[in-house]
Amino acid sequence: MIHLGSIGKTSIDVDFSFVFVVSLWVLNEYQSSKDIRVALVWAPVLFIGILVHEFGHAGMIALFAYGSSHIILGGIGGVTINSRKARPWHDLLISLAGPISSFAEAIVALLIYKSVPALQRDPMMKVFIPLFASANILWGTFNLLPVSPLDGGHAMRNFLRMFLREQTAFVIAVWIAIVSGTAFVVMELLGQSIFVALLVGWFVWTNFQQWQYFRTHGYPGD
Repeated sequence: MIHLGSIGKTSIDVDFSFVFVVSLWVLNEYQSSKDIRVALVWAPVLFIGILVHEFGHAGMIALFAYGSSHIILGGIGGVTINSRKARPWHDLLISLAGPISSFAEAIVALLIYKSVPALQRDPMMKVFIPLFASANILWGTFNLLPVSPLDGGHAMRNFLRMFLREQTAFVIAVWIAIVSGTAFVVMELLGQSIFVALLVGWFVWTNFQQWQYFRTHGYPGD
């Protein structure tokens, strides 16, 4: 684990798995483009994009006065850790803050790019900013899938918690995740997006395991 420091009361760590995945991504892009400069641009795109996404969660947590957070970048994404017992609508907004931050940074990057002619003439910026914007729009959209552990899955469950008992909200949310996630996997397989299909397929499986655990042991607190 690499500790990068803190911003405000939010500490930031990078797990070696994140470095490994980013390295694999860069190598894969190099195989596709045969241009090491284009491939290396993906490293800051992924790092900045995911970090700002997680800061969206941390910022909303701080706004609701739930204390400090701990951001860990690992694997293919990140997680924002904070011990809290929040109201359902607070947790809903905290969950949505990540994707909203991804969309916001994409829009801001494009606005700056269009407003500063020097950036449009710079060869590296001509590659970096459009790629950064499109990657963050895709990342934000992907995270809105109602499949836990994605933000959309958490948001769905927290939305249901606003009106229903915890147990009922869990059951409905986990089956929405299983059904919608399975449909998404089929769509991605038809489009030959094997990696995304496998990733979401794994998420569907973990949701099914949660359902199996619920059937056997009940919901915690019952």
